Amino acid sequence: MAEIQSSIPMFAAATLPILVVLVTMVWLRWSGTMAGFAGVIAAAAMGVLLLGATPMVLAVAGLKAMVLAFDVLYIVWAALLLYNIAEEAGAIRSIGVGVANLTEDHVMQLLILGFAFSSFLQGVAGFGVPVAVVAPVLAGLGFPPIQAAVVPLVGHAWSVTMGTLSSSFQALVTVTGYSGRVLGPWAAGFLGVACVLSGFVVAHVHAGLRPIRRCFGAILVLGLSMATVQFGLAYFEYYLLAGFGAGMVGLGLSLFGARLAQAVPGGYGGLLPTWPAEGDRQPPHRPVGRPSRSGGMGFHLGFAAYYAVIVIVVAATLIPGAPAALDVLRLRIPFPRTVTGLGFVTHGSTHSISVLQHAGTYLVASAFVAWAIYRATGHLRSGGWKLVVRLTIKQAIPTTLAVLLMVVMAMIMSYTGMTRLLAQGVITVAGRAFPIFSPFIGLLGCFVTGSNTNANVLFGALQRDVAVLLRQSPAIAAALQTTGASLGSMVAPAKVLVACATAGLQGREGEVMRVALKYCLPMTLLVGLLGWLANLMQ
Repeated sequence: MAEIQSSIPMFAAATLPILVVLVTMVWLRWSGTMAGFAGVIAAAAMGVLLLGATPMVLAVAGLKAMVLAFDVLYIVWAALLLYNIAEEAGAIRSIGVGVANLTEDHVMQLLILGFAFSSFLQGVAGFGVPVAVVAPVLAGLGFPPIQAAVVPLVGHAWSVTMGTLSSSFQALVTVTGYSGRVLGPWAAGFLGVACVLSGFVVAHVHAGLRPIRRCFGAILVLGLSMATVQFGLAYFEYYLLAGFGAGMVGLGLSLFGARLAQAVPGGYGGLLPTWPAEGDRQPPHRPVGRPSRSGGMGFHLGFAAYYAVIVIVVAATLIPGAPAALDVLRLRIPFPRTVTGLGFVTHGSTHSISVLQHAGTYLVASAFVAWAIYRATGHLRSGGWKLVVRLTIKQAIPTTLAVLLMVVMAMIMSYTGMTRLLAQGVITVAGRAFPIFSPFIGLLGCFVTGSNTNANVLFGALQRDVAVLLRQSPAIAAALQTTGASLGSMVAPAKVLVACATAGLQGREGEVMRVALKYCLPMTLLVGLLGWLANLMQ
């Protein structure tokens, strides 16, 4: 692509769309949809007036945005459908109550529910579901409201990128142009560090250093296990299952650990928590959530929807001949070469979508299986399918519009050369130390848009371009971007509002955000320093 001569007006034009999104969402408190629409208008106006964008350039950018948005949104829609089926059947609450009833140890309850279970929910649903489900469960168990809100915010954040069958990661892949094979190991590595830290933070939120000393081994084993599973799946290119698999292993391991801790006095010297510890028993917990429609639902029946996901995804990817057989319906959408009036060239490309191999298709198939199981066991009423579909559509509309508009803005910025201009400006300020600041850009994107996916769309190409111009690793820059955006989920206003609403803290959102920021900012800085060191060793 041809370079554009940088100048103050040009840099201002490139910055304006992002500033518009920041101002409208943070100060004016517009919705993501309204802010995205304003950002599109600003990007198109600056592209035409100062950067020489032609109608052809804008049209191609808009077309590519719709295609890329569909690639991500298909997963979002299907994940919401599956979750709403499980929720309507009472499965989610049954899983949560069953986990809560397993142990009365404070720290184990927080590790199981606030860390492992919230990470698992992020793997299968995302979009605020872990916070919305876990915060009221913790409050119902008698934890202080601030802890009930902060713990799931912190506990699930590390798993956002690879969660929901890697929808946020897929967005990063599409906007940067790098494959999952290239980006996956770096992203999973940085996120793995965040995972281990998150376990210790969850314990620290509860009671400072005391529970960390008592449960150091248990927290370390749980965090390393989830981090290792996610890294292994991403390394071997099963990144669709990376977050889901890590959360499932964490949930299973923490449940096993809770049972073993009750049977083993002394806890193997900290490898398991000492149970019960003096002052660490909960008061008798109150019922949480609503029961299933037809009496009790055991853990494994409640988990049936997600067993279906495991079976379908594993069968579609590992059975010999299955990937080739499913690759019979592939859409190929070509995009022509474009040139702006200032000579900025975007070369032609083709985006390919394998419909039957898509993560969204796997989730839709799992939703049908889950519906059949819960219907056959009497946990879903006749005609409930229409209610589930209506609820899914209602939930999906705001996210769909926001994601689509953010992608349109990002593509206009990319096709008109704005991201390249921004990259040049960032290099001037940060220089070779840019990797330290890189995850904070991702965090900012998530804070503003409320979404790791939107943050990756907004800044993924910028991070790539800065790294290329600095002759650093674009894969590391992209991984730092999505790690920072993932950690930003702890303090994203949209999720904080959900946490406060479900934990009975309406009006105290600022207090919750201040506590979360205490942990979010140091973790983000550590990831940035690791990225800087990784670049030095390249």
